Amino acid sequence: MEQFKHLDSKTIELAGISASIAGGCRPCLDYHFKKALEVGCTIGQVTEAIELGKMIKQRPIKDIYEQAEKLIVSADK
Repeated sequence: MEQFKHLDSKTIELAGISASIAGGCRPCLDYHFKKALEVGCTIGQVTEAIELGKMIKQRPIKDIYEQAEKLIVSADK
């Protein structure tokens, strides 16, 4: 990707995998998974990128569940 001067192709594709999972984009995940292997990423690197994407996606879910619980507790007072 010519537009990136400071990121190598492996980093770009691993970030793409994480972003695809965090954003819930299945076609994007398929694309970046394939490209990551093509540019030489290991399965270990891909696995960690997937785990990072899961963590990013879970954060707002965790926050909204906690807020819902706080609203319930405050409504009971």
